[in-house]
Amino acid sequence: MQMLSRTLAVVVFAALTAAYSGQIPLGSPQGVSENQDNVPGFHLDLDDLRLVQFSLDAEPEWMTERQKLQAKAKGQDYMDITNTPFLGTGPKKPRFSYPAPNSTIVAGVLSHLSTVEPKANLQHFTSYYTRYYNSDTGKASSDWLFAKILAYTAELASEEQLPLISVESLKHPWKQNSIIVRIAPQDALDSDPITVLGAHIDSINRADPFGGAPGAGDDGSGTVAILEAYRALLVAAYIPITPVEFHFYAGEEGGLLGSQAIASSFEAAGKVVRGMIQFDMTAFHKAGTREEIAVITNEDQVDAALTEFQIQLIERYLDIPWVKDIYPGPPGPSSDQASWAKAGYQTCHPLEGQFKNANSHVHGVEDIIDISPEFSFDHMLHFSRLAVAFAIELSSY
Repeated sequence: MQMLSRTLAVVVFAALTAAYSGQIPLGSPQGVSENQDNVPGFHLDLDDLRLVQFSLDAEPEWMTERQKLQAKAKGQDYMDITNTPFLGTGPKKPRFSYPAPNSTIVAGVLSHLSTVEPKANLQHFTSYYTRYYNSDTGKASSDWLFAKILAYTAELASEEQLPLISVESLKHPWKQNSIIVRIAPQDALDSDPITVLGAHIDSINRADPFGGAPGAGDDGSGTVAILEAYRALLVAAYIPITPVEFHFYAGEEGGLLGSQAIASSFEAAGKVVRGMIQFDMTAFHKAGTREEIAVITNEDQVDAALTEFQIQLIERYLDIPWVKDIYPGPPGPSSDQASWAKAGYQTCHPLEGQFKNANSHVHGVEDIIDISPEFSFDHMLHFSRLAVAFAIELSSY
């Protein structure tokens, strides 16, 4: 855990320099066939055995990393539980009810949000050849994000806020790091309930995992949306009553790897989570459709009470409507909220729109900012507003 101070300028500069230097193409795109070998810049043992679960109530099965990638190419979602086989076996978690939103602080913080910073951040974030979690550029992208968060904190945090903030770049067995940003009051206790906001750093080219994957929508859009919410909390000098954390997960496309690792560590430490919200795909507004936010309701992945609270936040603080939707197809872990749901914590998950209207350019070379005017930073701003409201409303008591 790295505590921040005003003397971090040298550290920030060094981290930024290292992150920028990592932006190199990783070789020619190649599909993963039965006899495919590794590609320079990637760090995969394609014959490594992995324990994989295709739904939260399915029996895990062993398969190779190659077979995992082939399943991903077919559109199958899963959790790779090789490193976290006991997630969800800990003590039963406390269940929270949620009072109606009533903060007098949120509106003022919302005024600090902008599309300028998210656009600049996403332009850089999508400049990496890929953000695949076990690649050199995937590692460089998480290093850059870590440096960006350090820079925002050193520049914008008030003198009162600064000692209350910690930023951790969390190493894993794979190349890319996850990042945890925590704001906690000075008298915070280990038993205090934590409010968690999440997005994932990595991207993937499903048809060719060694190919380009700029990942603007999935999930660059969620990453910069909650980063902007964090920036606004800094500008507003917000200090919570109970801890609030921003999580940027590595390896979501590899089977929710980073979020499982962090949820497992929370469970092992007996940490209490008041609520977790996952931001995955926030920017696409399909032409000719009503602008709206989809509220995911899959019962195996989100909590009904927290989902209802999320709806109340949308109605109070956003000026576009909501609509309920579910992840289509067979049951499967759709994004990082599933890791927390498996651990028994209460979760919710908004989406850029109904699935039939969502960005169809993800998981390949076309997932870029300017693929279409439908990729909208104004639409993304609604999700930053929701993130601010969620963070403040749940950490104000």
